[in-house]
Amino acid sequence: MRMRLKMNFKAHRVRQQGFTLLELLIASIIFALMAVMAYGGLANVLDNSKASKQALLRLKQLQQTVSILNRDFSQLVPRPIRDEYGNPQPAFNAGNNIDTLVEFTRGGLNSPPLLLRSSLVRVAYRFEEEKLIRLTWPQLDRSQNMEARQSVLINDIENVSLRFLDRNNEWQQEWPSLNTTAPTTATGAPGVASSEQPIAIEIILQLKDWGDIRRLYSIQ
Repeated sequence: MRMRLKMNFKAHRVRQQGFTLLELLIASIIFALMAVMAYGGLANVLDNSKASKQALLRLKQLQQTVSILNRDFSQLVPRPIRDEYGNPQPAFNAGNNIDTLVEFTRGGLNSPPLLLRSSLVRVAYRFEEEKLIRLTWPQLDRSQNMEARQSVLINDIENVSLRFLDRNNEWQQEWPSLNTTAPTTATGAPGVASSEQPIAIEIILQLKDWGDIRRLYSIQ
């Protein structure tokens, strides 16, 4: 009798060590809630990480664009050119061409010692489909089959505006300005294109995400 009671007591104790159906349901619900919260937190972390990467890439793109602008506009050279039709073009030309914002000659191009190549290069900028595009030509005086090399500097731009300070300290929207007179030959015919440059240039990039980026260059 005592042995039977002892066995019943052990069986009852074993049954008490398990979980009831209600406890399992509660545990499952708690686990599901914790999983949802953890997934939401992970999703936020991933979204923040993606946004940070995009911001860093955007900052890098902007820094590279500004660096290229600085190099180009700080090394202007008063050297006119001839276009693919043989017509003279001024050393600095802006606001007179529907295809480009500005076009000019700059120096500072690195050339290997054994390679006979000019250190001057012709550069232009174009604003097209919300992108700022840089163009360069392999030679200053172009042939008819010569094509420009194009590279996109930065995208998501609403507008690009430029203005130019002349010798009278007046801002002009195009260059050569009306105050610049083109040289003529002894017979009165048009001569070589103007080599006069503005004394300062202001560039404003209107970015969709970061607003206006303003750069002011003094031309020596």
